[in-house]
Amino acid sequence: MEPELAAAFGRYLLTVADDELVLGYRDSEWTAVAPMVEEDVAFSSLAQDEIGHARLFYMLAGELLDADPDHLALLRPKGEYYHARLLEVRATPRYVESGEHLGGGDWALAVARRYLYDLFDDLRTEALLGSSWKPLAGAVQKVRREETYHLRHGATWWTALARGRGESPARLAAVLDARWPDLLGLFEEAPGEDALQAAGLLGRRTSLLRDPWLERVAARCEPLGLPFPWRRVDDGWELMVDPVLGGRQGRHGAGWDELYEEMTMVRRLEPEGVW
Repeated sequence: MEPELAAAFGRYLLTVADDELVLGYRDSEWTAVAPMVEEDVAFSSLAQDEIGHARLFYMLAGELLDADPDHLALLRPKGEYYHARLLEVRATPRYVESGEHLGGGDWALAVARRYLYDLFDDLRTEALLGSSWKPLAGAVQKVRREETYHLRHGATWWTALARGRGESPARLAAVLDARWPDLLGLFEEAPGEDALQAAGLLGRRTSLLRDPWLERVAARCEPLGLPFPWRRVDDGWELMVDPVLGGRQGRHGAGWDELYEEMTMVRRLEPEGVW
């Protein structure tokens, strides 16, 4: 692989790995505070899967960038992480050391983010199966087997909230109204994706996953009466909200500083340690 392509491909794989790591970390925060015991276990398992997938992609990126996977995961400067900004938003409640609840917590956000991200990631990994780089295509097969269960879990909760009694449908609708711009940030491209697709290393550029994703999401919103602020036109979809971009370029929101410090704290205490 030519050096320029290897560098661009490694950079692209960091966006995938960072998505998985950051979402996995945020999902892990539901352990012991989820609405029911079963979801303490379920979200912990989902988080563990995502962090395992992140490590797999960091290892592949490390081969291309001649870098240590653990360094890529937990020792880069905070402006060199390329996850979509939606994934860094905190959804769990806040507590102090005494155990006092300080408020916050949005289960509907956690459910909607995970499910809609998984619908996106399913399209992304499907496209990566066709990569001409065999180590990536082979690794993605394992990832997709595990992600099947993520999609089933998400679909169950999505329908339960949308059809539930009380305030759950309104809460899910409110999350969607507020987060559509952030969701569109998933489709921001990493630098050089056009060249990677031309070389056969990517089956489909990230931006080209948007319309198939919108088709899937429309089918899950419209029958349930959930807000969906786009409409079909002859050549695709007419967007009626502006995307929140910048994450794929290392520009993040107000919550990223705190999350970065928490996520990397242990590794930074002993950067050269062997675990």
